[in-house]
Amino acid sequence: MRIYNLSTDRKFYYSQRNNLIKPTIRCKPTGTTEGLDISGWPLPGGEYKQPEDNLTAYCEKTWGADAPEDWGKIMQAVNGHFLPGDKPVIGPLWAWDLRDALFGITKGIPFVASTWLTKGGHVVVIVGFETEQEEEIESFVNLKLEQVQNVIIDDPYGNRTNGSYGADVDGWNNRYDIKTWLTLWRSTGVQIRKKV
Repeated sequence: MRIYNLSTDRKFYYSQRNNLIKPTIRCKPTGTTEGLDISGWPLPGGEYKQPEDNLTAYCEKTWGADAPEDWGKIMQAVNGHFLPGDKPVIGPLWAWDLRDALFGITKGIPFVASTWLTKGGHVVVIVGFETEQEEEIESFVNLKLEQVQNVIIDDPYGNRTNGSYGADVDGWNNRYDIKTWLTLWRSTGVQIRKKV
């Protein structure tokens, strides 16, 4: 079994539960911030200690209270304000192929994904996967989805690996078998390219 995992160190895990601004609903800025950190980018600065709160605050101040839940606004904030000229956020797209997301993982690119982990939807970071595919994965076309066993995510709020969502359970490096993951996957999200 081959394992790809971009978050083997807990230092990259971001929990929204300790956010100062609306911690129960700010999974998108939190997941995006984790993706930036994994990829080696400078994190959003500002008046708050936590970078995800700075990203949230900028979006709310610039576009209104609901802006931090809009992928387009998240992308504009990171690519246009916090890291102008660098463009680390790829997307958003609303029809990602899971193979694209997993192939990115093989190249060190985390995927911040919209999911159905909760009834209203929830954003997590796909950080890895486990596959029986032994040969090198040279392009997304070569990635054999039927050989993927588990998808590894960092969930900024909780954990649903036992079947029901628990907000009091650790969300770091949760593994979902591929069959379950495909029912939770929404094909929507962004990639965070690696800083070179």
